[in-house]
Amino acid sequence: MINFKDIKLERKIMNYNSRHSSKSSNEAKDSLKRLQELAQNASASKRRLDEDDPFADLYPEQRSASKDYAPVSGSGLPARSSQTQPSESSASPIFSSSRSATASPSSQPKTRPVASTPTKAQPARRQAPPQTKTERVERERGGSRLGLFVFVGTLLGTLLGIAADAGGAADTLERFRSLFYPELCVAGSNTILGDGIEMAVDWKNEFERQAEVRVRIEGVGSVRGVERAIRGECVHVLAMSEPMTILQYNELKGAGVEIDCAAVIGYDVVAFVTDIANPLAALLERNLRSILRGQITDWQTVGGVPGPIRMLARPGSGTTEVILRTVAGWLDNDLSDNQYFPPGTNYIPCPSNDVCLDAALAMPGSLYWVSTAWMRTQPEQFIRIIPILRGDDRPINPLADRFNLSEYPSSLIRPLYMYVLRSPMIPDENEKLAREFLQFVRSVRGQMIVEKHHFYTFFNFPRGVQSDFPPSFEPDETGLRPVCRT
Repeated sequence: MINFKDIKLERKIMNYNSRHSSKSSNEAKDSLKRLQELAQNASASKRRLDEDDPFADLYPEQRSASKDYAPVSGSGLPARSSQTQPSESSASPIFSSSRSATASPSSQPKTRPVASTPTKAQPARRQAPPQTKTERVERERGGSRLGLFVFVGTLLGTLLGIAADAGGAADTLERFRSLFYPELCVAGSNTILGDGIEMAVDWKNEFERQAEVRVRIEGVGSVRGVERAIRGECVHVLAMSEPMTILQYNELKGAGVEIDCAAVIGYDVVAFVTDIANPLAALLERNLRSILRGQITDWQTVGGVPGPIRMLARPGSGTTEVILRTVAGWLDNDLSDNQYFPPGTNYIPCPSNDVCLDAALAMPGSLYWVSTAWMRTQPEQFIRIIPILRGDDRPINPLADRFNLSEYPSSLIRPLYMYVLRSPMIPDENEKLAREFLQFVRSVRGQMIVEKHHFYTFFNFPRGVQSDFPPSFEPDETGLRPVCRT
């Protein structure tokens, strides 16, 4: 018989293996092979049920009475053996009945015995308890076969669903695991969680290998991540490519959301790009500030060819917030008005880095800022960086192989933050998993993933770069800053 405990264990093994994304293809094949073996075992069990003696549960004498119709003393019925050729009377009940009505037992030949007129004991024997038990056994086995057929059909349906699309085997396993594990929602910065950079996906896959959890990654932007948390949407870990402002902190607190943990998880470098035909070699940092505030509007003013400076920006992006605050010196304290960019400027909004880069390449005199980690995902021949200089420093290309973080303008280096949220709507289990996720991201393994995707680890603290934290996360008397509140 089939051991259904083993089947459940097999499904759990499949759910565990689905966490190993780097081996998902091979392990999906292994899981398919195991399911096929279970299907074969189920078919073999079904055949064994069909071949089994349906009277196996009866007593030997009852089996004999039921199968061989053993004679009863005084009944006049001979034993029917498998080695004896069937008589005409046994082959045709109608014929036997007509013969028995006219013939007596004594007048029948010994070689062809004809059944005598049934005695009163015969009907009782035909309705004896062994036959009733036989019927019960058959009904029970019929129900077992039906249950087996349902199981085999379900199993084969699962196999066909997996085999129908081998490329979607990992998705099938993910649907299995969604039945058993809690969900951890990580939302916020596109730089950290999206924009074609697989850093967050690598974190997700690694963390799911060591914890029974489903991690959901949503790169919606730093500002919109805060808004989601304020509205009570599923945000357990908030990722931001800019420090949380006191206004955002107060709005979260007013919505009943507390900051349970806050930490830097790495550093990012921002660079400015323009159209390929722009001949300008570099920009001074002070001139860049004037451009961003709308005080310089023509390239000729900064040593370029005559033409308007057309600035592109992504509203709601953490990168945009950092550049406007740290480079342009603009802080929008009134979120109720429609003034997002500095007054007197003419920024051209665009929804994503891809759209902004396309526009920057197609628009003469364009200027756009973006993470260098994202730049490395784009074709090199389409990236035209304008180096930013501090005084008489030599131009520095942040995409160069020997780029030194300490030589780059600190205003263009930004910390990347993660915050673990706490609220009455967040279960304790999810809060605990959120803490463990942050701890993993800051571990050596998590920081190796940071470097793999061309960000800089928080171990490598750049000089002159300040990190800002919300209240309750000030350094203690020894100078160490707590990561989580006690």
